[in-house]
Amino acid sequence: MPPRPPYGMIRPDTERIAIMAAMNGRRNATWPHLWPEVVGIVKGGDSLHGKELTALHDYLVASGRFDLTASDVQVVQFSRDWAASVLGGHDQRASRAIRQLQEIGLLELAAKGEKGHASVYAVMPLPPEEPDPPP
Repeated sequence: MPPRPPYGMIRPDTERIAIMAAMNGRRNATWPHLWPEVVGIVKGGDSLHGKELTALHDYLVASGRFDLTASDVQVVQFSRDWAASVLGGHDQRASRAIRQLQEIGLLELAAKGEKGHASVYAVMPLPPEEPDPPP
């Protein structure tokens, strides 16, 4: 598995998705205003604890990625209120930006936030599957 980029850095595949989406996207898209702030809070999945770590593990199992551990996955954890504050306090813009980040393939919801816990999103794409070693 290639080394994980440092805290606040994204993988080149993720960066390519963002660049292509920006080039092909709508002028009035809201996700480009939120994305730079999201990149700043990217961290390794192994930094999660408790419910969030369990939810990430369940997400990986549900995705069929038994080969990955939490330390292999980049995640971001934030609430809609945080996104709204980044976007000038507009809840609707925040919801739209988060939805757009999911639609273009930059984030995938791993755990819906509950009271006192922000939502956890896996930064996409997940690391590629390692081929089985030759016999």
